[in-house]
Amino acid sequence: MRIAEEHLRVGQTEGEPPLLLAITDVEEAEPLVAWPALFSAVGPRIKVLATVEGNDATAHAWIPRLGFDPARTRIHPLPARPWPAPGDPAEIVATAGAVPARLLGLLSVAYGRLREDEITTALGAPLDGALAGIEPLLTAIDGTYAFRTNAARREVEERLDRGARDASIRRLLSLPPDGYPCAYVRAHLEQAAAPLQAFAALVTEEHLARWMARPEGYLGFVADLERVRRHAVEALPAAHEAMALAVRAALVEASVNSYADREDHDAPVGVEPMTRQTPIADARDQARALTALGAAMTAGPARAEVLAWTEDAARRIPEADFRGDAFLSLAEVVGGEAGYAFAREALAAFRTTENAEDRAHQMLFMAKGLPPDEGIAVAREALRSLRDGAGDPGRAEVFVSDFPRAVAEALWPDAEELPAPARAQVLAALARALGDPERVRTAFAALEQHPDPYNLDEHWRLTQLVPFLDAPEARRAAALAPQFGERAAKLFEELIPRLIALGDPADDLLEALSVASRVRALARSLPFAAEPARLRARIDEAVRKAEPLERYGLLFDVGPWFAATGDSDAVLDWIAPLSDAHHQVALGFLARYDPAHAPELTRRALSLALRLGADEPDRLLELLPLARHFPAEEAVAALGLLLDALAADIRSAALAGDGVSLVKLAPLIAALAGDDGLAGAARVVVQVAAWFP
Repeated sequence: MRIAEEHLRVGQTEGEPPLLLAITDVEEAEPLVAWPALFSAVGPRIKVLATVEGNDATAHAWIPRLGFDPARTRIHPLPARPWPAPGDPAEIVATAGAVPARLLGLLSVAYGRLREDEITTALGAPLDGALAGIEPLLTAIDGTYAFRTNAARREVEERLDRGARDASIRRLLSLPPDGYPCAYVRAHLEQAAAPLQAFAALVTEEHLARWMARPEGYLGFVADLERVRRHAVEALPAAHEAMALAVRAALVEASVNSYADREDHDAPVGVEPMTRQTPIADARDQARALTALGAAMTAGPARAEVLAWTEDAARRIPEADFRGDAFLSLAEVVGGEAGYAFAREALAAFRTTENAEDRAHQMLFMAKGLPPDEGIAVAREALRSLRDGAGDPGRAEVFVSDFPRAVAEALWPDAEELPAPARAQVLAALARALGDPERVRTAFAALEQHPDPYNLDEHWRLTQLVPFLDAPEARRAAALAPQFGERAAKLFEELIPRLIALGDPADDLLEALSVASRVRALARSLPFAAEPARLRARIDEAVRKAEPLERYGLLFDVGPWFAATGDSDAVLDWIAPLSDAHHQVALGFLARYDPAHAPELTRRALSLALRLGADEPDRLLELLPLARHFPAEEAVAALGLLLDALAADIRSAALAGDGVSLVKLAPLIAALAGDDGLAGAARVVVQVAAWFP
């Protein structure tokens, strides 16, 4: 199936003829093959011929089940196939002896060919006697037996009563587990509509070991995992316990794929050796995934258990800085006195960092997680270390914005004693954190004393301070702006809304800007405008004069201000000529800022993202923070596609990587299955982590 899928997606390559893939009797293979997954993206110049039994209505019903494009599908009636062997099959079945009849019953419910030793074991009788009189119905290939035609198999199967059918299936599934049951137990479970928990036995190391002893190797195991995962996803959201099985199958597949180390990329299917030499799901990734899942849960015993697993994973992280990060994240989730305890553990880990500058920065970063008195002491210690030669004390500005007010207040005298220009940097950061007018004026004056137009950070510091400036300082900042060359427009875009908020129309600054910069500045001024309707009309007129793609670029600057007042439709109207892909991104973006219309905007964005294809999971990832607004059916479809992508990655990335990962899926898991689903997924992380230590 993997090989066929590759051919289907790639299509014709240079020097190769078009490809025809013919599959007969697809209804017979349905328990074994996920058809839509195979045909979801047929490449150019590929033709697929599939035969099914039935009338025209049956054929039409199979088109969506196979995942075919109706516009590219034709139905051709075929003549009835004659019986290829001598004798009437009904008469052969009717006159068969007891043992041959039992053999026919076994073969009629089997999904694959049976070996001679399996037949003798299941029947408790030698094969020669069992074949007496029924040879015309059967075919033997390399010591395996099956019906010569599906028509004959169905005729026998239809004659079986429920008891005989069940008895035959029990005999098949009681065969040695590395034989027929390994390959086909999943198909039998599906055919019997077995409880979901019955499929969990297929997502185990024991089942993998059985597959690895077979010619198909790990690919057979992966095929089982994919069907189990999709079966579990289909059971959502009604069955919350299905989430754990779906996540388990995805993580196990990611693990197995990464351990299937092909020595030769041209090697035939089934020869990929398994190796355990390199650990994958290390403790750091486990901790990150568990933290995200626990953070999405409501308080209670289940959440406490997940956070206990998180703590255990954090303690097993060997690198001190990563261990400190894990404990600090845990502190933020837990809060209260327990959070302070974890923050102290983070501090203890950071204190072991060898590089003095890195150690000081880490201490500044985590000061926010400590009680105020302890946070002040740690921040002062770190700042003193930087001032005494461990590094640039001005770099403390990066961490100050997260300081609690008490810590920022206490650190102000220490910052005033720093040498320039570090003094200006840290004072500006503290002033932003405090918002106190007098402190802001002091910090701005310090920045004015050390202007550096070639320093991007200098420009950033001024723009960050702008929302707190009074009118005189804002005008002085405008006078400084030209020193920054091309970056001056960005500073003006920040200054204009502040000046308008202070009663200064800033017309002179607006006239100096390009159309795009002017639109952005006006949009940011909307919350402060004396006549917002007039300003909105002015923005609308300017945007409509731009080209559609330019409007799309402006959407991300203007959109939040329009959406915040519930006027997302005006923004969408600007980009009406653009593609569905552009609209999907715009809808998701606006939904973040338009709470009144967020459910409808999200629904439309999700519908487009699903329609744009399974090969672009990033479109779905961007919408996951809005998962609480997903309709149930579309949420299930999104989860299925994202778990497919997660399973295709190595497990470390699947847990906490930059692409599709369990960390990013937490909001969707919460929306579909609540705390039960989140706790189940966390339990899977702990269990599966032990598979490949």
